[in-house]
Amino acid sequence: MLGAIEEMLSSAPPSVVRAHSTLVKAVYLKGVKRQLEEDPKNIMCQLEELRHALFGSFNPRVLIIANIEKLLNPVSTWNILAPELGSNKAVSPLETRHSRLSEAGRNPGSLSYIVPMPTIDSSYALSVAKGPSTLRDPRIPALMVAFSYLDAVEGPLWTAVRGTGLAYGTNFSRHTESGQISFSVYRSPNALKAFETCKNVVEGLASAETELEPSALEGAITSIVLGFANAQSTMAMTAQMSFVRQVILGLPSEWNDMILAKVREVRISEIKQTMKDVILPAFDATAANLIITCAPVMEEELMKGFGKLGFYPEVRALA
Repeated sequence: MLGAIEEMLSSAPPSVVRAHSTLVKAVYLKGVKRQLEEDPKNIMCQLEELRHALFGSFNPRVLIIANIEKLLNPVSTWNILAPELGSNKAVSPLETRHSRLSEAGRNPGSLSYIVPMPTIDSSYALSVAKGPSTLRDPRIPALMVAFSYLDAVEGPLWTAVRGTGLAYGTNFSRHTESGQISFSVYRSPNALKAFETCKNVVEGLASAETELEPSALEGAITSIVLGFANAQSTMAMTAQMSFVRQVILGLPSEWNDMILAKVREVRISEIKQTMKDVILPAFDATAANLIITCAPVMEEELMKGFGKLGFYPEVRALA
């Protein structure tokens, strides 16, 4: 539910991500049901408009994964669809998620909400701050290593939070297409204490107070390499990832090798600087949006506690 609420706050109304949100669908599907009963032709017209947008020659990108040399007429076979698709328009450029962000999504630091939910008995927190908006950003290698280091099992946050019972877990995520990073605390008896503890750990690592362990850094890099390997564990997955990199993201075909080489060359000073410039803002009330879901009995304590950190959350009902 945290993700659905965050999508509503960070995404503008025209965003496809927002349209797919559970909270949006819960509202508009009721209207669709009513229209199907009262005016089904209107729904048919909308579906036809959607079909035209999806399958016009100006919009889709098609990926075929096969041994092309063994296919008979691999290109001309598609001619049967040419009259329907049309070929008069150039392919439309792809929009980025960043272009579909709301003002709060483009400039986080203005929103903070607590959403009490009777269906849960613990608390969850999600903070969203600005991050790199392109994979060509020179900070990406250091950010990848920093996230891998912080999120490692038996790593600094695992030891400080899960090891002490403050939360079931925490996680950092990078959302390059929208130019954001996020930090989450899940299944916590007190999301405030877990949030504060993680902030203190990251501050210590970003400064000279706490040194990064060389063996843990090596493990973090190994984890990154393993992640790349797992994402391309089959021929089909490899082809699909190559298509996404080159056609959708506009990256060179050898980008994986290039980024892994840069990851290996990252210096400790770069990791610490990235923690200061990119990661710590996720804990700053002036630079991050914060969403908390919790059991109703936790509402008052969390509101006061996060207020002392400068977030001053508003309480909003889910309905």
